[in-house]
Amino acid sequence: QLKLEDYKDRLKKGEALNQDQLEAVEKYDEVVHNLEFAKELQKTFSGLSQDLLKAQKKAQRRESLLKLEAEKKKLRTILQVQYVLQNFTQEHVQKDFKGGMNGAIYLPSKELDYLIRFAKLTCPERNENL
Repeated sequence: QLKLEDYKDRLKKGEALNQDQLEAVEKYDEVVHNLEFAKELQKTFSGLSQDLLKAQKKAQRRESLLKLEAEKKKLRTILQVQYVLQNFTQEHVQKDFKGGMNGAIYLPSKELDYLIRFAKLTCPERNENL
């Protein structure tokens, strides 16, 4: 663009320009228009790129939150199962299931023993002093 402006100035001063330079001066307005169009395109692409980056970051945050919620749900389920299993190690709970009392269903001793053993294998002992 600077070169073309120099050609225009030289032409105004009456200097002689070669054919290529004269053709370039004739296309000055077209070149300026194309440069402005290119600048607008660049701004548009830059804005689209920023919007895309924002959308990607938002999607990543959403995915992270979904993963975190899924992990929390798994942990809650594990803790609930452990709590239920640990109750089978208490004598009064065992009596209720052996007799089908206090809202507990009747469980034969063999099945109750399986649950108690499973509870001891899967549930760590709690230290009540901690």
